[in-house]
Amino acid sequence: MANSTDGLYDARNGIHTGLTAIMAWIALWLTIPDNTFSGTAIYAYMSRIAPEPVWAMAFWAVANIGLIGLAAGRSVLQLVSVLVLATAHGVLAGCFLMSGASFGSGTYAIIAGMGYYLAYRRARAGI
Repeated sequence: MANSTDGLYDARNGIHTGLTAIMAWIALWLTIPDNTFSGTAIYAYMSRIAPEPVWAMAFWAVANIGLIGLAAGRSVLQLVSVLVLATAHGVLAGCFLMSGASFGSGTYAIIAGMGYYLAYRRARAGI
């Protein structure tokens, strides 16, 4: 049985891991050379800001920040990495919204909200 203080079994780390995994999946999806931006209108606004490889590199960087926050186990790094992840998901939601208010915009807005709530809980708990 896991100790209640064991960080691996902390629900907050589960949410943090989920935010990181989603960001890594998006980065991987944009890394695959199949011209994702030209394939669907949901990426129209993102394509006006920067090309696919730039978005992919940015999302890989954010996913790595999430991994560093998980691995470090230090409260400040965890808090900062969750805030960076939540903000990236919020930017993605905003870009999808600007492209035509797709289902994805609401989904990623909820994911960003979960990240900000996690950051709030960690800051309030001193973690």
